[in-house]
Amino acid sequence: LDRLGHASFANTLDLGCGEGVLTNAVSALSQRTLAFDISSLAIERARSRFPGIDFQQGELLEAVKRPDVCAIPFDLILASEVLYYLQTDEERHDAIAGIARLGAPACVYYFSVIVTGASKNRRYFTHDEFVGLLSKHFNIIDGFASVAEVPTPLDLFLRLVPARGTRQRVLRAWTSSRETAGSRHMGYLAVKRGVDSPPH
Repeated sequence: LDRLGHASFANTLDLGCGEGVLTNAVSALSQRTLAFDISSLAIERARSRFPGIDFQQGELLEAVKRPDVCAIPFDLILASEVLYYLQTDEERHDAIAGIARLGAPACVYYFSVIVTGASKNRRYFTHDEFVGLLSKHFNIIDGFASVAEVPTPLDLFLRLVPARGTRQRVLRAWTSSRETAGSRHMGYLAVKRGVDSPPH
């Protein structure tokens, strides 16, 4: 949100919105927001918490192919903490390619993923792997530590802070202090790569 500054968007799409917390924050920058999640329970909760947003139940690989979705000229598309749920390389490539087919020519894309590689039960991305995957369709304009979890002492402290603004400032300071090289979560802002634009 800090990086988007004072931007405004006509149409925002959030793929893998969960219960809609990030969707709601970003919707303040957008005239219309459409959001999908595979979990009907998450969508039910999102709808009850944020009734002004169009939340729909749907799987990412199907949502990016829907004619009604493809027809909307999105200028902001988010895929936050969702792509590593796709376990096969084919699904991951299809998801990135499908997302790249969406959006107006000047659309801004935000991706966030865990970049620890494999774990016991899930195959995450590595930073280099994800950059390589994105670079087939996008030019990455920014990569940064994107903290999705905080240390227990900081979490306990934040629970005691009554003011939402103060909590946000503390979280921003924590996030900005994180080194990209050591971050478990990375965020990437990207734009669609033109036909003649070399990957980078």
